[in-house]
Amino acid sequence: MAKKKLVQKSLFETVEDKIKYSSSSVEELRVPIYAPVKQLPPQSTAAKEFKKNNNVRIIETKWGHVEIRNRLLTQTHKDIMDLIFTYNKKIKRLEDGTIALYFSQSEISKFYSTVDKKTDIKKSKNLKWFRQKLDEIADCRIQYRDNNGNEIDFRIILKKAFSASENLYGIVLDPNYVEFYEKGLSVNYSSKIPALISVESPLVKSIIRFFFTHKAINLSLENILITIGFPFPASIRTMQTAKKTLREHIDVFKEFDIQYNSEKEIFYYKGTHQVYINLPIDTKTGSLPNIDE
Repeated sequence: MAKKKLVQKSLFETVEDKIKYSSSSVEELRVPIYAPVKQLPPQSTAAKEFKKNNNVRIIETKWGHVEIRNRLLTQTHKDIMDLIFTYNKKIKRLEDGTIALYFSQSEISKFYSTVDKKTDIKKSKNLKWFRQKLDEIADCRIQYRDNNGNEIDFRIILKKAFSASENLYGIVLDPNYVEFYEKGLSVNYSSKIPALISVESPLVKSIIRFFFTHKAINLSLENILITIGFPFPASIRTMQTAKKTLREHIDVFKEFDIQYNSEKEIFYYKGTHQVYINLPIDTKTGSLPNIDE
């Protein structure tokens, strides 16, 4: 499967071009729409709080405020969106002005596999599971507010699509979600996708994705956990488990150019030339803005 060519551009003629060379908007990783878990069992604390709060999850970080309604999105959902943005076959503006991404379901679903305990053979997740995850993403409504008071209400997936002529499945992006790409920063980490998807820990995945939105930054363990939406206050046992997971993944972090000092509980990131930050389309300068504030 051919990966998206890594090209950094400060200006794009169309939002379709910018989406073509992006893996994610920066905002959705800095104000985490996707929880740092693989799934949320109904009996989990987060799921109970979500239901108690009328199916609303509220997250606030130094980069903004977000309310996630109707569905709890996880790193599994983000994996799927990353794969679609990286391995789509075509990005097309439809007659009504919306933008559709067409892709092969079978190719993308191969990134997710389960191991048969009897034969030890990996089996790809079925297409029913894949489509269910897309439906869950489409069900979710997000209200986002930045630190300047700007607000936007959107769904990520407006609806699903199918191209009979090319036999490709697709998703149509919500126009307001597309504004993240047109008016904000986006990030291209497509070369890192295969390695990122293979990381087992959703907590580690979430931290890696956050650091990709910066050229360089150092953060304490507590600050990074708050930023990615880790539940606080957390029990002693929950924190011990999280710290143990991070210690066990120090070498994994290094693969993504992230240093974690488990004794000082500090993360260090100096950036990588394999991850690119893309500017807003209407920015009339060739230099990157200060993206570390």
